Amino acid sequence: MPVEIASSCGIKIYAQLSNRVTFFNSPYPAHFEHKAVDIYPFSHDAPSPVEGNVTYIYEFIAPRTKQFQMPTKEYLIAIQTPVTSEYLVRILHVKPIVKVGDCVKVGQTLGEMVKNGHFDSWTDRHMHVEIRPRDNLIRAKGGMPIFASLKWEKFYGVLPASSFQGKVVVQRPNYTLLKGPTARMGLFSGLPVTVGKGIGILDGGLPHYGFGGVLTRVRAEIGDPVYIEEVRIGHVTKIYSDGFARFEAEPFSVKLDNFSMKGISCYMGLSGDFMWKLIPQDGKRMSLKDKASVIISS
Repeated sequence: MPVEIASSCGIKIYAQLSNRVTFFNSPYPAHFEHKAVDIYPFSHDAPSPVEGNVTYIYEFIAPRTKQFQMPTKEYLIAIQTPVTSEYLVRILHVKPIVKVGDCVKVGQTLGEMVKNGHFDSWTDRHMHVEIRPRDNLIRAKGGMPIFASLKWEKFYGVLPASSFQGKVVVQRPNYTLLKGPTARMGLFSGLPVTVGKGIGILDGGLPHYGFGGVLTRVRAEIGDPVYIEEVRIGHVTKIYSDGFARFEAEPFSVKLDNFSMKGISCYMGLSGDFMWKLIPQDGKRMSLKDKASVIISS
């Protein structure tokens, strides 16, 4: 079932309820500026986030990385929606099966998602979505502001916790997924934090990317501290009108059992199902039991 997750320039962006999404969990400028959203389907098929006509397809070379061996090709798909011809929907990381001139519906498969040098080793395949002026599709910068869609603003779930026992659900060389404290606001569920006088949901890769976002019902102020329980992880540097606040990360550490971790990779779930994603130090091999202790400290 597709649900509206964001909008920009009158264009509505959709994802499936089973998907994960993130606005800030990326090192790239479009995410730092709140001008992109990444959608993570559970298969390698990429469902279209909009309705419209495919107007442009571009294949180019992605940067190489030493983290893993992957194809170097990258793809850009641009779709014009019925809303406007001035702005196009720019989609990256999808090898297209559609062609220029095709009309696509929301949820229709655009192609197969690819992984290349734009990704960190722990990053799963996903679609990167921006809204661009039709004459500015290729440059790395130039997207329009994107706003999270909040139809229900009630916040519920548990309070932030900096230490807990979590059930290990997935263990891979590049990350571990486990059940932990979860909060929900509207469609979005994720890791609970406090920001200023309110509670919010964390979105970002921390501390390794150096910044993140908090979606909060209570408007944050510049300089407000961000905490996971009593552990300060950053301070607010930018306020957005959709309920997000961007913050600069401050040093903190994460341990999973006795293993020191690189950080937490926070996205948001749409169906109420959310798992903590913890990133190991480079090259560190871990062996975990069914349950593991998570400890976050200054």
